[in-house]
Amino acid sequence: MDMTKSPLKIVCDAGPIIHLDELDCLNLLNDFHEILIGPTVKNEVQVNRKNIFSRVNLQITEVTLKNPTDPTILTMCRAFLLDAGEIESLVILEKEPEALFLTDDAAARLVVERMGFKVHGTIGILLRSIRRKQMKPGDVLRILESVPLKSTLFIKPSLLEEIKRKVRNEFNL
Repeated sequence: MDMTKSPLKIVCDAGPIIHLDELDCLNLLNDFHEILIGPTVKNEVQVNRKNIFSRVNLQITEVTLKNPTDPTILTMCRAFLLDAGEIESLVILEKEPEALFLTDDAAARLVVERMGFKVHGTIGILLRSIRRKQMKPGDVLRILESVPLKSTLFIKPSLLEEIKRKVRNEFNL
């Protein structure tokens, strides 16, 4: 497997950390140069996944910043009813515009895309692991099949089926 780390930094919302841990795939985040989270996100992860930071070897940098000052961002955060962790993550993303934002929240994803930032979720990280040669396509397909059973990730069954079909077709599985 390719062990060359990506130069990308990531800013994480709680969802992908929780969901990747539920799927025993949190190690996929070790591929990134730096993992940035705010204290609200860290707390949310710890509440949902006990002892996660002592159990898993992830190099996480905790970043504490004030609320967004950009009026457009503040308006979008209110309009899309983003929670404190998502808002905190957007503030970090403002300071690290080249970073990739990880979230599984549809509203946060819309705001981030509207702001012009790159965004992925749990499924995107799983699919990326094939391209980065961290996992074999068959292993990713098995994990995708286990999402409804092992994870609290909300994904429409039809969308999950479409993703699995694309993986099967692309890799002749």
